[in-house]
Amino acid sequence: MRDDASGLYRLRDPRGLSDELPAFADRVKQSRCLFVPQAEISSIYKRGGKVRKVHNIVYMPDFDAVDRLNRKLAEVGNLVSDGRPILGLDARDLLGMVLDADPRGVLVPAHIWTPWFAVFGSKSGFDTLDDCFGDLTGEIFALETGLSSDPEMNWLWSHLDRFALISNSDAHSGDNLGREANLFEGEMSYDGIFRSLRGDAVDCRFLGTLEFFPEEGKYHLDGHRACNVVYEPRETVARGGLCPVCGKPLTVGVLHRVLELADRDTPEQVAGRQGFRSLIPLPEILGEILGVGAKSRKVADWTGRLVQRFGPELAILQDVSLDALRRYWEPLGEGIARMRRGEVLRQGGYDGEYGVVRVFTERERASLRGGGGSKAALPLLDLGGAASAPAVHDTPGRRNTGTKDAGAGGIISPAVAGADVATSAKASGGRAASASEAGGANASAETTTPHDTTAVRQTSADGGGEGPGLASLFISARPAEPPVDFNPEQRSAIAGGPGPVLVLAGPGTGKTRTLVGRVQRLVAEGVAARRIVAVTFTRRAATEMDERLSVTLGDGAPLPRTDTLHALAFEFWHRSSAQPPVLLSEEAARRVFAEANPDATAQTLREAWDELAVCRERMQVCSLALAPLLDRYVQQKAAWNLADYTDLLEFWLEQIHNGLYVPPWRHVLVDEIQDLSPLQLALVRALLPPGGEGFFGIGDPDQSIYGFRGAHGDVKGALDEAWPGLSVVTLRANYRSSASVLDAAGALMEGRSACGRLRAVRDLPADIRLFEAPSAESEAAWIGDRIRSLIGSTAHTLVDAAPEGALPGEGTFGPGDIAVLVRVRALIPVLQRTLSRLGVPVAAPETEAFWADQRVSLILAAAGRFVGIGSAVAGGPGDEVNCPDKMLARGPLGVAAYLRESPPFDELFWQSAAFKALSKAYDTHGGWVGLINWVNLQSELETVRRRSEKVQVMSLHAAKGLEFRAVFLPALEDGILPFAGAATLSGHADREHMRTDLEEERRLFYVGITRAAEGLYLSRASRRTLYGREVRLKASRFLDDVPVAGVKRSALVRHSKHSVKQLSLLGGGD
Repeated sequence: MRDDASGLYRLRDPRGLSDELPAFADRVKQSRCLFVPQAEISSIYKRGGKVRKVHNIVYMPDFDAVDRLNRKLAEVGNLVSDGRPILGLDARDLLGMVLDADPRGVLVPAHIWTPWFAVFGSKSGFDTLDDCFGDLTGEIFALETGLSSDPEMNWLWSHLDRFALISNSDAHSGDNLGREANLFEGEMSYDGIFRSLRGDAVDCRFLGTLEFFPEEGKYHLDGHRACNVVYEPRETVARGGLCPVCGKPLTVGVLHRVLELADRDTPEQVAGRQGFRSLIPLPEILGEILGVGAKSRKVADWTGRLVQRFGPELAILQDVSLDALRRYWEPLGEGIARMRRGEVLRQGGYDGEYGVVRVFTERERASLRGGGGSKAALPLLDLGGAASAPAVHDTPGRRNTGTKDAGAGGIISPAVAGADVATSAKASGGRAASASEAGGANASAETTTPHDTTAVRQTSADGGGEGPGLASLFISARPAEPPVDFNPEQRSAIAGGPGPVLVLAGPGTGKTRTLVGRVQRLVAEGVAARRIVAVTFTRRAATEMDERLSVTLGDGAPLPRTDTLHALAFEFWHRSSAQPPVLLSEEAARRVFAEANPDATAQTLREAWDELAVCRERMQVCSLALAPLLDRYVQQKAAWNLADYTDLLEFWLEQIHNGLYVPPWRHVLVDEIQDLSPLQLALVRALLPPGGEGFFGIGDPDQSIYGFRGAHGDVKGALDEAWPGLSVVTLRANYRSSASVLDAAGALMEGRSACGRLRAVRDLPADIRLFEAPSAESEAAWIGDRIRSLIGSTAHTLVDAAPEGALPGEGTFGPGDIAVLVRVRALIPVLQRTLSRLGVPVAAPETEAFWADQRVSLILAAAGRFVGIGSAVAGGPGDEVNCPDKMLARGPLGVAAYLRESPPFDELFWQSAAFKALSKAYDTHGGWVGLINWVNLQSELETVRRRSEKVQVMSLHAAKGLEFRAVFLPALEDGILPFAGAATLSGHADREHMRTDLEEERRLFYVGITRAAEGLYLSRASRRTLYGREVRLKASRFLDDVPVAGVKRSALVRHSKHSVKQLSLLGGGD
């Protein structure tokens, strides 16, 4: 393409245009075809507790801006999987990215009323634009009405008065270009077009739109296509929104949704807003006359003749004189005359099925078909009263109203027509009044189901109806949900004490809520917040706990301390030591261990480290063989003033036992109690009086999955032994999962569960499936297909083709409602590639960005000051490091040479993966300026990525504590779950070295199952490549314990390819 200096583009080679319209190839002129860079983007995300699916059209002024935007969007999702990119990106954030890419970029919400994929859609939209776009709503100035609505319908809602209403055609269909269009006059340019839509016309003026009759759109009325049921909005309300055939919710159409939000009883075109004209495509009119389909060869031939005779299709439909058309072909002239007057028969589309708008009655069409061929004249028209006639709604098997055509052979007349016949003066922009408004007698005729169109539009002459106004008909005040109370088990736990209390809380039983309730009760009884500490397993959990406590206790109220044991211990060590040690990450600690034992082999170091780590956490004496390695490690840390995470706890516990630290807390609340190691448990006990008063622990022994890190395994037994007066409460009411999911989980843990069988509180639908695939690739493809079904197809055509009732809740899942959980990270790449290829927004855990390392961020901050660019990851003013400019000018190696021994840097940092990544990125981006600009961009994009909705692919361990509406558990094979070890699967270990804790692996499977609320999808493959080796593993032994009842089983059978060898005519052999 090339720019013609107006900001619009022309094709360098226009031959592709001729291919789109082969019948008119000789009429396509390059000079008249202009283009603007445009894309439609599908956003699927969660806002306000509801999945939102919004399509937006994005326009950019040039291809440089397109490239800038695409680079950003590519960081969020896959742009090449589909013609319409699918992103788990909030529409507001998308608008922000468009404006950041170029201030002249424009975003227009697309087909704004379509049920599934629109800003106001009944299935997944919003009630106002502000709800969707927030602080950027002012940047929106135009809205696309879509096929199922026209401007007049939108004029019922004053909220839309300030927006230009535009209409677009299908860009992927040359034949359909222009069936909806925007009209401009003046000098055409990119800026001129959008200035005119803003109302700032200078050289270009917006004149309004050409429209479909909205009844012809696929979602105009309400209905249920699978049951052939279609209703007007009032009927839907009267029936509670349910299909009378199958009892499922009806698809609420565009007209219904418009009336829900409308605040006017009659359309009101505000001053300055342009009108519109409604047209029927010429091939559809010809199809009626000829009695064939609009896409037939016969219609195409006649369209070509008419264009040759009278000019373009739009001119024929709007401007060519009716006398000329009648002289050429009377049926054509009469049909177009009726269309121009708005005297048409309307059969509204619904639930993905196109409606039909006709200009002739069934009897007239029959007369045309038998009247002597293509030049047939109309029969004598009867202008008298109506008589019995076949129904307009003549789709076979369709349950609809029996709105009647006019009398036999009669022309459609407002005084006698049925409710679907309307007339209007479109030239003035007015909507057709329904027949009953003009006094029609047959408006309420019914057949299979009641269908009273007039009830929707019935108004008196002064605009006020006899009954309630249109808007008031659809205002349904939802009763406020009753406040959620604690159940008896939770209340018992909250009220327990003053002695130690242990709460065994099964998955989904409100563990965190109960813990917060305990804090709330203590504060209400007068316990000062500073006397309470809540211990969590991760910093993320601590942050979430703080947020919940802030909401519960009220803004400004003092909050208890909430943190991990390691963070509390680290803080104590820093306060109590004049020169606290540098804390080692696990990676760094392993390197120090290797540095201290240089003669040991890599395998010996790995095995020794793992064993020593567990021994220390379990407060056990290590073996004599390992003692020398541990001693050298301890000496090395002391020499370099280093400490690992276990050192933090050991030091703090020692100080408490020696009386050098007096705990300030009267109440110690511990979350995830089952994950504590004996060392951590001893520390918790040391923070409390000997009798355990003030202790409140909550967790689930059935989810104890960290034995490999030294977790106790029997916390209840240990606490019973320490505190004989321990009070134990069990929570069994599950608020997360369906009964079927809990049945599967309960069967897996039968006879082993500490909490016993859980009971489902919510009556949720359930879908449990087990799929057996021949390969890992086909397994991943099955997972991708299932996810696309759950998300609910991302385009209208896919929704329309979806099998009815394929999955419960289909179409209501957001990407963030779904997780794929794996036993080992090596399984993630195949899944991630497949989902991305299928256009599913997907996120997989990655190693932490190198600039997130605190010391790297200090170096970047110093470099930023040196080159005069602020770094997005820089620390505060007190965190600066001083490095001479001449050393910074030498790059990371110069910084390392100068700061090698300067705190907080140490010998190991300069060998770390973070510093190596910094050095590599410095070279890749050509120095500090390129590197810092790139890091700043990545930091900005990371903020967007975190907000975007994606399917999560993660390990089972990482998923603990999370919940999803649907969970996929692939690779359920012996050796993977239960896990035999990477060395065994790669063929580098003997079976005698396998050390699999089968019960912990079973609990890990239990954790995976109980993450699911509604959908649980289990799968396995006959073969897969893992750790560089193809493995063929049998089904996981744990699957034998999953109940067969209620599980839908399927398998993809690999077919053998049989070929027939063709023998040579002259030589029978090879």
